[in-house]
Amino acid sequence: MTSFDSILSAHGFYSTPGIKSQGFIAVEGTPVKMPATLIAGAKPGKRILITGGVHGGEYPCIETAIQLAKNINPKEVKGSIVVIHPVNVPAFLAKLQYYGPYDGKNLNRVFPGKATGTVSERIAYAVHQLQLVADFYIDLHGGDIHEALVPFVIHSNLGGDQVVEQSRKASAALGFPYVVGSVSDNGSMGAAAKAGTPGFLAELGQCGRWSNEEVEQYMEATRNVLRSLGVLDGKVNSTEVTYLKKMAVMTAEHEGCWYAFKNLEDKVKKGEVLGEIRDFFGNVLGEYKAEEEGVLLYVVTSLAIVKGDPLTAIGVI
Repeated sequence: MTSFDSILSAHGFYSTPGIKSQGFIAVEGTPVKMPATLIAGAKPGKRILITGGVHGGEYPCIETAIQLAKNINPKEVKGSIVVIHPVNVPAFLAKLQYYGPYDGKNLNRVFPGKATGTVSERIAYAVHQLQLVADFYIDLHGGDIHEALVPFVIHSNLGGDQVVEQSRKASAALGFPYVVGSVSDNGSMGAAAKAGTPGFLAELGQCGRWSNEEVEQYMEATRNVLRSLGVLDGKVNSTEVTYLKKMAVMTAEHEGCWYAFKNLEDKVKKGEVLGEIRDFFGNVLGEYKAEEEGVLLYVVTSLAIVKGDPLTAIGVI
C-alpha cells in the first residue's frame, strides 16, 4: 500500500487504481470528522494533498474543494489525490471567522499540531500526517467573513532550495496576480514545507461570500497546477504574475471600530495612513501607517476590531 493508503485505510477508505473513495477522517480524541475524498489514479504518479476550509468562513475555497473532489475523474489522474472538504467542520457549521468553537484557536496558527492537544491542535496533527507523505500540498483559502482580498498565493521559503523552487513554480501556475514568499512555520503551508513537502496557500474571495464564477476560476486554476505537476494531462496555461518579497501584516493595537482608508491593490508608501481605530464615541484611538511600501493584498472590512486582529496586508515589491 502507498503511504496515503496506510493512513486512510484506518478510516475506511480503500485504494483501487482508477476508483474514487469517499468518507470521513475521524480526528482522534475529538468529535470532529473531516469529509474527504481519495482519488486513486489509473496510473502511478505523485501524491497530492488538497485542503479547503482550514478557516470555516472562507466559502469559495470550501466549495472549490467539494467540486474538485466530485468532478476530478480518477481515470485521468496519474498518482493519487486526497481532498479534505472542509477541514475545519466545527468552525464552518458555527459560521466563525478564524477561530474554532471548541478551543478558540486559529487552526492555521497551530500546525503541525499535537496528537494530544486541543481540538484545533488535533485537527492540525491529523492533516500534518498526510502532509508528511504527500509529494505536494495545496491549501485553498479565501476572503473570510470579515475581509476582502485580491487573489494571491503564498509559498514557503522554508524546507531548502529544492522545496522552495518547486513551491514557487507551482504557485505561478495557479495564475493569480501576486505570488509572495513566507517564512512562517506555524501555518499549514509552512509546517508542510519545513517537513520537506513543497506547496502553497492560495487566497481568492470576498467577505464570506462565494459565487459559481469564483469557484470555476478556482477550480481551473487548481487544475492548471495539477497539470504542471504531471498529475493531469493537458496544456499548462502560463500567466504573468508579480513576485513579492514578503507580506507585511498590520495588526490592531486597540479594541473598537476599524475604518480603512485604502482599497485593494492600492499602491501605498511607507508612512502613509491606511486607516484608524476609533472608540464607541467616535474618538480616534490609533492611527495606522504603512510600515512598508507595496500593494494592498487584503483589507479587513468589519467595523468591529479586537486587539491583535489583522487589519491589512501589504505585499512588498
